[in-house]
Amino acid sequence: MAYTWVDRLVARMRFRAAYPFINPGTRVCDLGCGLEAAFLDYAADRIAQGVGLDDQVAVGVEGRWKRVRADLQSPLPFADSEFDHVVMLAVLEHLKDPESVLVEAFRVIAPGGSLIMTWPSAMVDPILSLFHKLRLVSDEMESSEHQKRIPLDTLQQLLERIGFERFVHRRFEFGLNNVMAAFR
Repeated sequence: MAYTWVDRLVARMRFRAAYPFINPGTRVCDLGCGLEAAFLDYAADRIAQGVGLDDQVAVGVEGRWKRVRADLQSPLPFADSEFDHVVMLAVLEHLKDPESVLVEAFRVIAPGGSLIMTWPSAMVDPILSLFHKLRLVSDEMESSEHQKRIPLDTLQQLLERIGFERFVHRRFEFGLNNVMAAFR
């Protein structure tokens, strides 16, 4: 998979939106981290221990972070309360069963920790479709790859049912993307 310059720019904007929610000196798991676990590198100054999990992550690579190749739709290979933060940047919309992944994320987050997510708004679909036709974004960014679109209020209700108690939500990229921290 080759990332385009637009893919990298949009990823950097997601990283910038999620970064303020990472407390210094914490344990972070990036679910759906992609090939390189790039968010962990971006937020390295705040992360004491980091793990990137993805079905395509490069494993066996020397580096600062542990990389785990696994399917997000399966039970996570981590202990209960193992992380202070679980990060899911542009992942939720690609999942066939988001609820099971969110339940597992809650399980591995320590009390007082948070789930930090970004996801696109519905307004982004025609833009991504056009950018894909112009080959400005990779296949992974194209909106036809999106499995589910969960409205904000529905997502918040789901997270409350799972056990999350407090939420901070913002829009970024001119309203085309969302970032939320859900606290346990």
